[in-house]
Amino acid sequence: MARMMTNGKSLTKEELISKIDEYFNEKKVLKETKESIIFAPKTKVGLAVYLGISMQTLSDWEKDKDFGEIVAHAKQRCEMDIVNHSLIGTYTPSVSMFLLKNQHGYVDKQEVVSDNVQKIEIIRSEVK
Repeated sequence: MARMMTNGKSLTKEELISKIDEYFNEKKVLKETKESIIFAPKTKVGLAVYLGISMQTLSDWEKDKDFGEIVAHAKQRCEMDIVNHSLIGTYTPSVSMFLLKNQHGYVDKQEVVSDNVQKIEIIRSEVK
């Protein structure tokens, strides 16, 4: 049975899934008003802290053949949570962009389209 180490304790795949589900099911109130309650978003950093490991260890686990898919799925859940918080206005666009770029590999991409064609004429000269 595959196991991973965290804080000197080993975890099975089932235990890791259970811990990840606990993290996502935990509702930490970030802000409460008369109209609404805003819960803290789920992030990769938060997941690592909850599991008691470093971000590097989380990344290493993602490369593991037995645990990689579990960790990759958890990271996608974090990404989805950031996007959802962005859509409801919990995050400003700049915070959303920062988190998605720095934690989930998003990049700004500029596509340049040009219909300007330059003609290059090569003239062969003979040396005498």
